[in-house]
Amino acid sequence: MRHLGLVAFLGIFVCHPVSAADINTEKVIMDHNQKIKRLVRKNKALLGKIELLEQQQKISTGKIKELFSLITYQKSSAAIVKTTLRVRERDQKAKRIYIQARGLLVTDQYDQAINLFKEYLATYPNNNQASDVYYWLAKSYLTKEDFYNARNTFIAFQQQNPLHYKFSNSLFELAKVYIELNQQDKARSLLSAMLVKFPSHKAINRAKQLLSKIYP
Repeated sequence: MRHLGLVAFLGIFVCHPVSAADINTEKVIMDHNQKIKRLVRKNKALLGKIELLEQQQKISTGKIKELFSLITYQKSSAAIVKTTLRVRERDQKAKRIYIQARGLLVTDQYDQAINLFKEYLATYPNNNQASDVYYWLAKSYLTKEDFYNARNTFIAFQQQNPLHYKFSNSLFELAKVYIELNQQDKARSLLSAMLVKFPSHKAINRAKQLLSKIYP
């Protein structure tokens, strides 16, 4: 009985085969096209979202860079302000010592003046007034008749400050020191150089008188 039923079913199928005409080809193509269009739309939407995310990422990266730049600038600005304040405070302290030392020199307190000038040079060797301090320290030694220290300090001043406004004065002062140290040749050489280089100096007549006294 089972075999008979199967044969009958197959007979019916054979008697009514599925033909190409029974398949709606246009509908199948339209369905595929619609699916393709939906996929294309989804793809475009995804691409749009990707572009948007990339733009947002660029914007975020730019903001992060700006933030880091701002933080770095603020730190740099704060450091500059602190440094400027320290330099200003340092300059003010140095100026007070310089003025105090000059006041001691003017009032004939040579030892105290020398100590302060030396303290200045030890603490503020690169300050703007350091060259002036060298000159006045040498003058302090000279006034105190400490000729050896006066000589060494005047020489150091001249070596380091050939364009200083007190350079010409230092030639005359050092010449006096050399005379006191019985080194007339060196004194004569300095005074002669002064007459040539600084003929209009206010101390030029004194230099000529001093030179005439030691000239052989």
